[in-house]
Amino acid sequence: MTAATLTQGAITLVGERLADPAQVAAVASRDDNRDPVYDAVMWGPLTLANGLPGTALLYGELARADGTWRPVAHRHLAAAGRAMASAPSHGLFSGPAALLAAAQTCAGREGHYASLRRDLATWVAEDQTERLRAVRGRAQEGGAGVDWAAYDLINGLSGTARLLLDSAADPAESGPAVEAALTASLRHLVALSAPIRVDGHRVPGWWVPPELQISDRDRADYPRGDFNLGMAHGISGPLAVLCSAYEAGREVPGMRAAVEYIAEWLLGWTLRDEAGAYWPARVSWDDELAARRPDALFTRTAWCYGTPGVAAALHRAGTALGRPRWREAAVDALRAALRRDESRWAIEGPTVCHGYAGLLRVLARVAVASGDDELRAGCQRLRVKVLGCADATAPFAFRHLMRFSAAARSPVAHRAVNVAGMLEGAAGVALALLPVGGEPLPWDRCLGLV
Repeated sequence: MTAATLTQGAITLVGERLADPAQVAAVASRDDNRDPVYDAVMWGPLTLANGLPGTALLYGELARADGTWRPVAHRHLAAAGRAMASAPSHGLFSGPAALLAAAQTCAGREGHYASLRRDLATWVAEDQTERLRAVRGRAQEGGAGVDWAAYDLINGLSGTARLLLDSAADPAESGPAVEAALTASLRHLVALSAPIRVDGHRVPGWWVPPELQISDRDRADYPRGDFNLGMAHGISGPLAVLCSAYEAGREVPGMRAAVEYIAEWLLGWTLRDEAGAYWPARVSWDDELAARRPDALFTRTAWCYGTPGVAAALHRAGTALGRPRWREAAVDALRAALRRDESRWAIEGPTVCHGYAGLLRVLARVAVASGDDELRAGCQRLRVKVLGCADATAPFAFRHLMRFSAAARSPVAHRAVNVAGMLEGAAGVALALLPVGGEPLPWDRCLGLV
């Protein structure tokens, strides 16, 4: 059996296993599908990460090539819509914005769901405006630094800005509220990139101070705050969104300078080991201000944190602004990642966020954009690893691996849970296995890849 046949078989299997949204909800919401760190069920009906908008993305993409999947896409989108009244809004990946991302993907070339998309786009624009106002309010009160919600791709203002960029380009969704929110969002991301002065030091504006850290553990690890490099929660997400806006002709004052500053800052944090270049996940206040860079810092070889996400954003920036050095640095670091011992990748299982599928999708996107043969070979290798995780006995064909906390008493390192969605579930695995051609697939924008 050829690799293409095996890949298509895995995609089809996931499609068949997830086809009934009621059954998906029944399995995914079971109490045994718990995150062992946060002790929470891995199910959010209106999330891209592990809910129905994430599964709708899969069927929207499948329907582009095979119309028999369109009724399934509609079922998942409708089921997600019924959950909207009880779902909180947390940026692109949760709430009405997640539903809009799914509806935009399910719309296809025919432009389905125009009325729904227009209503959701207006809601997202108005919500974005309120969130921007809150960020400005904190700054006016003298609070230096920002939290993740002010800029990140998952829960923050850059993910929803990317969504509004597509809304503004679609006559069915565009309007005064969308235009105003998009422009304000891009100006905000540009302003965020400007250095700020804190305690007499000049530091990047996306510094997260200790009081705005997301957890007690982060406050302990970063007592003077930190600077996040990752695609999911770091500055690589805004960099990717600014590049999308620039390429779409939506330039605002200072955008090129912002892209240049972020890209050069990331390049300044290139660390090296025996395999080659890599980027750390996060850097502390003291690391940023030190006279010399540390010899080593924790990283992952994942979409969310580490070299893959940073490389994807840098390659996009180099393409947008015509900077071969940035593109070469991105490709070089991805080659080094493939040379590095897999035991040091710090990724687990087949899924997108911090698993093999996310690395595969980044490699595939950059391989197509660069034409690099070594990255193409890496795609084949990662595809085999993803397919090797398939489990015919699993309800959704692929399981998500959750690492137990260090304090947990367990004879195994992970708990395998049945997650349906895009970021942490089987739908994302199938999406990552879809071919990457010249025309970008809509779902890739949710990862900052287009």
